[in-house]
Amino acid sequence: MREIKKTEPLHSQVYHIVKEMIMEGKYQPGERMVETKVAENLGVSRGTVREAFRMLTKDDLLAQKENSLFVYHPDAQDILDIYECRKSLESLSAKLAARNITDQQLEQLEQIINESKKALAMPDTQKLTSLNQKFHDTIAFASRNKQLIQLFEVINAKVLYIRNCILKERSESFAVLVSDHEEIFLALKERDPAKAEEKMEAHIQRSLKVANTALSKQMDEPESSLG
Repeated sequence: MREIKKTEPLHSQVYHIVKEMIMEGKYQPGERMVETKVAENLGVSRGTVREAFRMLTKDDLLAQKENSLFVYHPDAQDILDIYECRKSLESLSAKLAARNITDQQLEQLEQIINESKKALAMPDTQKLTSLNQKFHDTIAFASRNKQLIQLFEVINAKVLYIRNCILKERSESFAVLVSDHEEIFLALKERDPAKAEEKMEAHIQRSLKVANTALSKQMDEPESSLG
């Protein structure tokens, strides 16, 4: 967990700290968030925590029920809806990136793929998740579409949270995804918008299938519920 610094507004730092803890599963899906407890743990005022909580609620990572706040706990339909939105958004992102991507960004993608293969061989799920994030971030920024990038960031925060805290994907589920990344990279390198769009759509559809499988397994386990 990062430390509080004097150079950045306190509420912004608390927002990032709590968001990171939610993303890493230190606060569980559906867990009640208590201002006083978080304030005490971080050594800040309740007002500072309240402002950070407002920001997290705006991100949909906290949800209000009556007078209490709880960590976002999506149901199966929420997850499928998010992945459908992601498919449309990232397919467009890849299409635009094929036209606008720089040589430096292509080099970054190639390096990410090489590092992903090494992480897959170990295997290192945490590293694979981080590299997967970097791969999709790089393509989104390569689109050079500011509105798309903003929408991507909103959806992507939820996707990352779902993968880490709800689906809890294992390393074997990344093998085919890394292969997909190679195909997307080659389409971008060829500057082929239609092919890049097609490969990205197929990639997200595969991710959706992985999500569906993970959800089905959890539904079959009485002790594990998605809400």
